[in-house]
This record gives sequence, C-alpha cells and structure tokens, in this order.
Amino acid sequence: MRSSKNALSSLWQTLFGHPVRAFGVVSLLLLISLAIAPAKNHFSEWRHYQKQYLSLIRTRGDAVTLQRHFHDGIQQIRLPQLGVVDRCTTCHVGLKEASLGYVSAQPFRPHPVIPHTSDQFGCVMCHRGQGAATTVEEAHSSTLAWEQPILPARYVQSSCGQCHRAALMGTPQLNTGRNLLSRYGCVHCHTIKLADGTAIKPTDYPPSLEHIADKTTREWIYAWLKDPQAYAVTATMPNFKLSDPDARDISAFLISKSTPIAGDTEPVSKEQKAPDPAAGASLYGESFCASCHAVQNAAGNVVGGDVGPELTRIGNKAKPEWLQAWLRNPRIYDPGTAMPHYRFTDQQVPLLAGFLGNKTDSDLLANVHLDAATPEQITHGKLLVTEYGCASCHQISGVKKPDNFAPELTHIGSKALTQIIFLPGMQHTLPDYISAKIRQPRSFGSALKMPQYTFAPVQIDALTTALLSLTDRAHDLPLSLTVPAQPPSHYQPAGKAGQLMADLACFSCHAINGRGSDMAPDLTWEGSSVQRPWLQAFLKNPGTLRPALIRRMPRFNLSDSDITELTDYIMTVYQTPAFDRDSMPSSGYPPAQVEQGKQLFYSKYACQSCHIIDTKVDKGYIGPTLTQVGSRLNAAWIYHWLKDPQAMRPGTTEPNRNMNDEDARALTAFLIGLKSSGKLEANK
Repeated sequence: MRSSKNALSSLWQTLFGHPVRAFGVVSLLLLISLAIAPAKNHFSEWRHYQKQYLSLIRTRGDAVTLQRHFHDGIQQIRLPQLGVVDRCTTCHVGLKEASLGYVSAQPFRPHPVIPHTSDQFGCVMCHRGQGAATTVEEAHSSTLAWEQPILPARYVQSSCGQCHRAALMGTPQLNTGRNLLSRYGCVHCHTIKLADGTAIKPTDYPPSLEHIADKTTREWIYAWLKDPQAYAVTATMPNFKLSDPDARDISAFLISKSTPIAGDTEPVSKEQKAPDPAAGASLYGESFCASCHAVQNAAGNVVGGDVGPELTRIGNKAKPEWLQAWLRNPRIYDPGTAMPHYRFTDQQVPLLAGFLGNKTDSDLLANVHLDAATPEQITHGKLLVTEYGCASCHQISGVKKPDNFAPELTHIGSKALTQIIFLPGMQHTLPDYISAKIRQPRSFGSALKMPQYTFAPVQIDALTTALLSLTDRAHDLPLSLTVPAQPPSHYQPAGKAGQLMADLACFSCHAINGRGSDMAPDLTWEGSSVQRPWLQAFLKNPGTLRPALIRRMPRFNLSDSDITELTDYIMTVYQTPAFDRDSMPSSGYPPAQVEQGKQLFYSKYACQSCHIIDTKVDKGYIGPTLTQVGSRLNAAWIYHWLKDPQAMRPGTTEPNRNMNDEDARALTAFLIGLKSSGKLEANK
C-alpha cells in the first residue's frame, strides 16, 4: 500500500513538479481532448454510411447528378408545428433518388412513392423512432433514454391514422382494423375518444336479451355461451371460456328476466301440412336472403352476406312460433332491426319458416340437459352477468349498462413501456404487446375478463395497426394538418314515405344523404336519375340491372298505394340541384347524332367492355346492363353522368373520360333511344 502511494507521488512530481513541465502536460491533455470530437465525428456511423453511399454511386452513369444532390454532414428537418426534429436523412441519403430503385440495401434505398415528402412531415411521423439520434441503436431501438423504437413496417399504416380520421384508399389494413374495432364490439367495453372529442361507435348492434325466452330456449343459450362459434362460425361474439355451472347459471338468469312481447309469437298448428322444402328453398332464393345472411354449405364453406346473423343452424335456435311471427313482421320483436318487413303472404310465412326451421344440427344440443333453475343459480347468474359486463353489449332487464367497464384505449398507441408487464420471452415493444393481448388476452392473467376472439392473423395485424394509430400526437396535431371524417348523417325521410322506408329497412342496403350502406346504389339523387314509370314497375317487381351480382333487390309485396307513395316521394325529394331533370328531351334526336353516339359507344369509348346492350354480342358484366336504359334513366341524367360520373355519385367505378359536350350529347341520343331489349326505337 505504501509502495503504491510512493509510486503515485513520484509520478505526480515528475509530471507537475516543475511549472514548465506542468504547462506542457496540461497543454498535451488539452490537445488530446480537442482531437477527440473531430475523431469521433470522423469515425461515426453516419459518416460511415455517407462514405458507403458515395462509393455506391461513383460508377453510375448518373453519378454527377447524384453527387450534386448529396449533402455532406448531419442533415436535419425541423418542424416545430409537429414537434419533429428529424435527422434520418443523414444516413438515409438516397430517399429521394428514384434512379436507385434497384438498390435493396438500407440505408440507401429510395422511398416508395407517397403523397407526402420528408420535408413536409419528416420521417418519424410515419416510422416513429428517435428522429434526433445519429446512431442506428438510438434512432431505431428502445433505450433507457428513449422508449419509442421504430415502427415495424407491417404496422406503418397506423401512422396515417394520426392525421386521417376517415378511411383512406391507400391504407386498407388501417381501414380494416378500424372497422373491426366497431364491428366486433370492442368499443362497447373500451372507450376510444377521437381528437374531436367524439367516441368511436359500435356497428354490431347486439340484440336485446329482455325478451329472449320468446325467441329461444335455455338450452340453446347455454350452448351458445359455452362456444358461440360452434353454433355459427361467423359469430362475432367472443368465447368467455365459461365453466359448465357458470353457463348454466347465466342462462337461468336470462330466462328468468325475460318478458314477453304481444304479437312476437304466433301459434303453429300441429295439423298444418308440412311445407314443401323445395318451395321454401325457392322462396328463400327469390327473397335474396343470402344477400344479408350466410349459411355453411356441405363443403364447409360459408356463403352469403354478413349483414344479418348466420342461418346454418337457425332451427336449433329459433322457436317455430317466434320464427313465423318474425318473418311476418320483424319490427314487432325488434323495432330497430336491419331486417326489412317483406310483407310475406299467409302462404309464404309457414313455407319460409319451415325451410329455415329444418336448418338444424343434431349434435349442437344433444348433450345439453338442464334441470329447473334454483334461486341460488339465478342470483349467481346475475352476479356473473355483471362481472363479465354483458350489459355493455346487450340490454338485460335488471342490469344497468356499466360505465368504463374496460380500460380506455384513447392513447394506447403512446402507452409507456414502463407501464406494461410483458410475458416471458416477448419482445418489449408496444406492437408485440398489443397483438399478443388481442391473440390471447388471458395469457396475461387467468382472472382477466377479456374473452377469447377467433381473429385470423391478418385481422390481428389490422387491429394492432388501428390501435397503434391512437397516439398522443394524433390528439395534439393542429387541425390544419388533419383530414377530418365526415360527421355521421342522421337523415330521416319524412311522412308516410319515411315510415315505409324505415319498415323496408332501405338504409340497410342504400345510402341517402350520407346515411346508410353501400351494398346497393346511393339514392340521394334518384329522382333526377330515373323515369317515373320505370321506378313504379321496379318497386312492384324488381329486376336485375347487374347480371354478374349475386345480391339483388328483393320483392316486398308492396301495395299499389305504397308504391305510389314511395314513387311520389323519391321523384319529388331526391332531386339534384345541379340540373333540371326535364332539361333534355326523351326523344326526337337526329338520326345522324344517334348513329354518332353508337359509334362512340362501340369504338372511341368501348363502353361495351363494361356494359351490355346487345346480349348476343356484348360481354360487359361489370356495369349495369343498358338494354332498356332509355326507359329507365332521364336524358339529362345520362348527359351529366357522361360528363362527370363522380359528381353524380361519388365513389362510382365509372371512369371520368373528360368527355366533350358533342360526344356526351351524341351518346345521350343513342342511349335514350334504347327502350327495350337493346333495340333502338324510332325517335318521334
């Protein structure tokens, strides 16, 4: 110990014992420290990448141009309005060089074509990470000083959702995820507030359970609670993994609280002749029930629409008395149902009810045997219904809808990693946590209430993308940099016609003034589009305008007075202000102009590629058939449609050909003359 102290004392005396030597040593240390900064800069990662880039472009034919575009040193984009400081282009020097498209190695790849530039939004707005960093580790990874690593490429669409509040054509994964959040009822339990203060609304509309005993049996409820997908593979209700006693007690409670509704069941005569299965199947097809409902065929494939519930085993669920009353008028049991009131005749109701009642699975309820419920079981069932938050989705007598049943997800995309308990072996990133939570919620704890969904991997990725878009930045962005969604429309047609349209559930298929579905054509300007006689005939007996489509308008057995009421309302109210529907004649066009229109149809514009006029020659199955378009559409509508289809019906697949007035008038003259079977009638 003494020898070490002596050695240090001797060294100190040698270096600093004389003022001249001390000055020299201090000067040398200062020079070394001053040299460290430029040496570190010279050997830094970003300098290494810039040298590699220069070596890469040196032998290219456009080397001079690329060299001129290159800027040495640290590059920085600063966007105070967004709170962005971005130095990514220091290493990613070839982002804007389209000629380097063949380069696959990072960080020299050019950026794919996007609507924005790095100068507008920087890189971290989309890719996240630490924009101010100048090393790969600090920029891309989570560190002690920075929690936000770079976003995996498969979730990059989530960043678009920070600015774009509505669906965007270039972000299908984000759009799907947002739809799943609403369609699968996630927002029944989890509140998700948007930047404008509104909350995401569910679109699945789970049925009320207040009158469930009229509709089905306790045994079916038990089987459904145990495994919803065993009854319907397309069921959106998740599996709560209930034990047998818990499913028994919940079913007992729901049946005990059910109250009857007058008129939602009707007697089924035992003497009634068994309906003809073939006739029932024919009525099912003619009514286009498959447009909304799916069934599982013999091959195990699910075919049909997803607007209404799957009907594969409907006979196991619906009581015959309830099913007949439902088909006669579904509004009695559920006034807000998306199911139209078909106005089936007394002969049709038992025919269709019998066909649907035969759709059963003998194994579904084979092993379900329940004794009469005890008061203790009913009490326990109510407790379980409360604990599992069943009233978040369903209306249940005696149970109040819970508030804030599950954690709010408004800022889940910015959740701090320090607040997350990761599973063993899991990557410590937010996307990995969210996707695992969706895939197997109870792997994070057996006592958790979140049920098990049957999402496919692509759906999990879509949901993760949507949730990652819910960031602090999305709420803090200036309004000038956001693209707001259209506010929801609450349009309601008035009078008796409005009541008829509600009874027929027109909005389940059609949109009008921003409200409704896109399954069928938008009717906002229908009064300016069609001719009155055609509309009356169509409502009485709808025909097909698009032969390639499976979904069709069903026949509703409307009375003549109902048809007149609807026709008057549509022709009067649903008028576009852009033009007068009677501003062009429906006949009297010069033969030369008609012939010119025909030539334009078949040559210059090749309209037969998508539309059919001559059924023996034309092969266009994409757009509606035009064989009788002159009897269906107004001449003024045809003309303005040809000039700008998107202005008449936004989102239509009909291209805008920037047609001049002469061509549009000639094509109108040709088309308005097609009155029947694709034949030109003489213009009188």
